[in-house]
Amino acid sequence: MRLAKGDPAIAGVVAALCVASAVMVAVVDGAKGDGRVTQLSNGFTARHSPDAPAPFEPVLYAANGAFAFGFLRVGAASLDLAVVHLASSFPLWRASPARVGDWSRPATLTFDTGLVLAGADDDAGVLWQTLNAIGDTVVLLNSSNLVVRRFAETRPAWQSFDNPSDTLVLDQNLTVSSPPLISGNRRFALRLAKTYMSLHMEFYGGRATPMYWQHTALEAQPENATQPPVYGCLDGRGFFGLYLQGSGEKVDVLSFDTFVQNLTGAFRRMTLEDDGNLRAYYWTDDAKAWTPDYKAITAPCELPTSCGAYGLCVPGGGEAKCQCLTNSTATSPPCSAEETTDLCGDGDNDGGQVFDEVRLKRVSVAYKERLPFETNATAEQCEQACAGNCSCWGAVHSGASGYCYLLDFPVETMVYEADDQKVGYFKVRRPPRSSTRQGMSPGAKAVTAALSLILASLAVAGAYVGHRLWQRRQRRRRAGGMEQELTSSGPYKDLKSMGSSNSSFKS
Repeated sequence: MRLAKGDPAIAGVVAALCVASAVMVAVVDGAKGDGRVTQLSNGFTARHSPDAPAPFEPVLYAANGAFAFGFLRVGAASLDLAVVHLASSFPLWRASPARVGDWSRPATLTFDTGLVLAGADDDAGVLWQTLNAIGDTVVLLNSSNLVVRRFAETRPAWQSFDNPSDTLVLDQNLTVSSPPLISGNRRFALRLAKTYMSLHMEFYGGRATPMYWQHTALEAQPENATQPPVYGCLDGRGFFGLYLQGSGEKVDVLSFDTFVQNLTGAFRRMTLEDDGNLRAYYWTDDAKAWTPDYKAITAPCELPTSCGAYGLCVPGGGEAKCQCLTNSTATSPPCSAEETTDLCGDGDNDGGQVFDEVRLKRVSVAYKERLPFETNATAEQCEQACAGNCSCWGAVHSGASGYCYLLDFPVETMVYEADDQKVGYFKVRRPPRSSTRQGMSPGAKAVTAALSLILASLAVAGAYVGHRLWQRRQRRRRAGGMEQELTSSGPYKDLKSMGSSNSSFKS
């Protein structure tokens, strides 16, 4: 793609990015006349500036000026590496390190046969690096592909196209062996199997990955064991094609809106977004925003989390109308916090049940065909199949078919259906009990013990003081009785009348 020269919006973005460029502390090759670096060599180092005014600090540019690679601020304060489409500031690729860096702290990017992102602090260490790659230079191609390459070899030693994040671009292949596309919030994944592509939810760090959408290649033959697997590629003519590896034979096409318009010359991307939908967009030279061109899931209530955890999506009007499974009068999202652990291993000291149960009619699952199920079951049998299984969070029963669909993952958005034979059973984790025995941290326990000792000491001291006061009152009473005896007879009898007005004799 070529960007229109003289576009003030693009020029403004590029100028701002140049001001915010990371500090280079080593000589680099391939600097253009305008100072933009187009190639990195061994020995390169760049430092991230924590006080950078812009959210992107470029260190390497594509020759066409459309893309740049550098430090990216993600969210409020996270640090990542990214290849950015400069005209829109959209990250087409991110390193997405397992250990997230902190934007407010220094970091360095180095290239010495491989790219390495490391924190400047001693305890930060390496955050991300290119693995199993030995290269001489780094370049950013006009396709947005970041490449580490050797002088004597044409094949890249490492390339970002083989390690996608949440986006595919033109001519980038997605294969069975490719890492899946992972949404920016890391809750959804796009995977490619031998004959189909599918969307999955991600729970417990990827240990549970229920499928909620699938597209099978029409001309692929799942029963043919000798047929090679398919791979996918985004085509500039406005479709995502599925092809047989080796021969390149096309076996299916996902057509975009512009497929019949013969729109050429646009830059295209397909992104797995944070709501779990797979969408395609295009950008033209005179564009001010990405134009939507395709979405895998068209109905809002068919998205797995459109109303959040324990939400109930009511179809109608092209928009998701949300209620809560746990409270029919409440709206969502959110109805409940997202779950990060299963119910197995939970429990209290009394061995009691750790969840409440919710039963509802007129409820179903948009992607029930992708769920494990049992047949010829009654609603009671369906509930029991889930109730005694700690890995099961819910069950949906269809009275008409006798199918029982089991949710072996935390409950997300369910769908309303006007059918009393559609019955749902759901587990809701109880909040942890608050007591001195449970849920109290060691520090809180130590403070409680210290306060108890102080109160006990004060009680002892108070008892001692009270005893002394009692003894003093007793002595005064005895002294008063003796005074009465002495003044009632003998030579001291005249003092009785005097003592009645003398305060020194009063106790």
